[in-house]
Amino acid sequence: MRRAWWRGRVVGSLVTVGASLVGGCGIQASDVIEAGGPATVDAFLNRDNDMLLFFRSPDGGLSPVIRAVRPSAGFGDAYVEPGSGDRDPTGPAGPAPTEKVVLALLSGPGKTDRAAGLTSALPLVREGATVAVEVSSDGGIAVRLPLAVQGLNATALHQLTCTIAYNEATDGRGVVTLTGHDGAKRSGTCGLAPGTVG
Repeated sequence: MRRAWWRGRVVGSLVTVGASLVGGCGIQASDVIEAGGPATVDAFLNRDNDMLLFFRSPDGGLSPVIRAVRPSAGFGDAYVEPGSGDRDPTGPAGPAPTEKVVLALLSGPGKTDRAAGLTSALPLVREGATVAVEVSSDGGIAVRLPLAVQGLNATALHQLTCTIAYNEATDGRGVVTLTGHDGAKRSGTCGLAPGTVG
């Protein structure tokens, strides 16, 4: 008799627990609640193989895009540890020159970038255009561009400033002075702290 009573209690408990699991966890349905902007992530940028460009995101802000300068050797016998003395002699000897990075930015977003909704506020430049970069001893960065600077809006200036600043320094700091072929000059800083880029 005791065994039957004990079994009855165990089975009754299991049925109660099972019913509560099937019935849900008691959380009521609710509407979607906005909780701020999109999440940001740190981009894993290999400065020996990649460049960081900034394009306009669908919400009007800036979005970082990593572009390969040259393909990574990967792992295995051909792998070269970034920063080591052994480099592929056919590849660049370190980060891409800022001139090359600015020209990549001025060529506009790629197919994948456009598919993600990224655009550019910068005008396209003619093929064969050149960019000149000079870094001063105090960390200031002077850049001569193959376009008119006077008519650029704030987003276009921000795209240029952040792309140049992050190419010259890992923390993206430094005053960037842009000089256009129209003779106009504009200076500024990126203002995006590491970890908020995204």
